[in-house]
Amino acid sequence: MYILEYPKSMVVYGNDALDWLKNVRGKTALVTTRSLLNSKILSEVLKIVKAEVIQGPSQHVPKQELESLKQKLMRDYEVVIGLGGGSIIDGVKLALSERKDSFYIAIPTTLSGAEHTRSGGFTDEYGLKRSGVLGKEIDVIILDPRATLETPKWLLLSTGIRSLDHAIETIYSKDSNPFNEALAIMAYRKLTRCLKSLDSLESRLECQVGSWLASINMRYVRMGMSHMFGYVFGPKYNIPHGITSCISLPTAIKYNYDAAKDKLREIEGEGEPLYITVDKFLMDIGMKYRLSEFTSLEEAMKNAEIFTKLVNNSGNPINIDVEMARSFIKDVY
Repeated sequence: MYILEYPKSMVVYGNDALDWLKNVRGKTALVTTRSLLNSKILSEVLKIVKAEVIQGPSQHVPKQELESLKQKLMRDYEVVIGLGGGSIIDGVKLALSERKDSFYIAIPTTLSGAEHTRSGGFTDEYGLKRSGVLGKEIDVIILDPRATLETPKWLLLSTGIRSLDHAIETIYSKDSNPFNEALAIMAYRKLTRCLKSLDSLESRLECQVGSWLASINMRYVRMGMSHMFGYVFGPKYNIPHGITSCISLPTAIKYNYDAAKDKLREIEGEGEPLYITVDKFLMDIGMKYRLSEFTSLEEAMKNAEIFTKLVNNSGNPINIDVEMARSFIKDVY
């Protein structure tokens, strides 16, 4: 028996979606990343809605920065706007976990898809990503491709690969079901098409919709090996979320392939397994990365046991042992 609870968030999407902000009333805080403090998109938003600007947490949401944001948002704000990538959107989500009376509006500037889940992640004092922590349900999500125009191309592409990772690991998750598989299949098709060309607002909007279809699945199914790699190695070596997927996704598909190939046929082309197709796709769009760019093999191997534990407690279709974890780390290195 499956039970699916639909999210309560309203999604406003399109080339003029930012105009919805004219509806905002009440004392408002706008939380954004340091890189956007002098941006055109911030100026455009502030022309539509009056808000106090707060600098939010940095990459991977360090616990100390999350606690600082919580204190800042304890003031009597009726509305909070999160403008930025996954770390900003997750940070606000978690910071408002005790202020659920606030009205939360998310305006993503990347394709990570954090806005489509209620759970979020932060990095604890030991440098490990803590994911799946429930926060404030987002009330309004604004998907306007204009919000992505100042995002560096590498960041937009890598977070798009993160959403592609959501789609693929949904399809072969232990928890997969027809509803989520259908969303993930369409997300895969949209993302592999639109990420090849980000030159138009229409293509960027298609990527935003693809991210939406892929990422909403994280409400229902647990992710697998590629995501667990990101949770361990991302915060540890300061690797951006999207880049961890660029490193690990093809190899994760390969390791799971025998168990997952029947499900993957829906998105697999003729003549080659999906892990080869995805690897070629990463090379074609210039997003092929190796773990060796961020740490030494000796250092990376120290994480084999915790990686094994996380994989075996995830939605990954197969269990692994420490030797397999070490082999995986060597392969992505």
